[in-house]
Amino acid sequence: MRMIYRISRSTQALVAANMVVALLVTLQLLYPATASVVSDAPPDSNAAALPDFGDTGLNPPVMGQFVDMVERPLFYIERRLPKPPAAQAAAPAPLRLKLEGVAIANGSRVAVLRNPNGNSLMQLEEGGTHDGWTLETVDSTSARFKRGEQVTELLLDPASGGRR
Repeated sequence: MRMIYRISRSTQALVAANMVVALLVTLQLLYPATASVVSDAPPDSNAAALPDFGDTGLNPPVMGQFVDMVERPLFYIERRLPKPPAAQAAAPAPLRLKLEGVAIANGSRVAVLRNPNGNSLMQLEEGGTHDGWTLETVDSTSARFKRGEQVTELLLDPASGGRR
């Protein structure tokens, strides 16, 4: 069975235009253009050299002249710099002390604490502070510290010599 296809005139025009372009490209590849010389005069040897400014140096403009550009940048909405994100408050450091002993005598309550930074011993009386932590209470087996809303209780380790 034989089919007859009809091609519209616009399709025929496009095919013809493509053939002309293909022919021009082929001719340019086969016969490349050569550089033509405009003038027969020898090139000036100083043409590529930088200009001589003598003793006067180049003075760039002062940054103070660009204050308006800095304060009102072109590519931001409403021509204002965006506000930096709010810095999140760093979590306060935890209490890094170890309860080594307790001394309770004549109404005075003292906690003997070991600071792991330097492995030093320190004595802190009730109401005393260390790194923002306040020693609230001391009893025979523990010491309770508070900083703001944080509360930490250090227990006396029975294996290290404390008695219960």
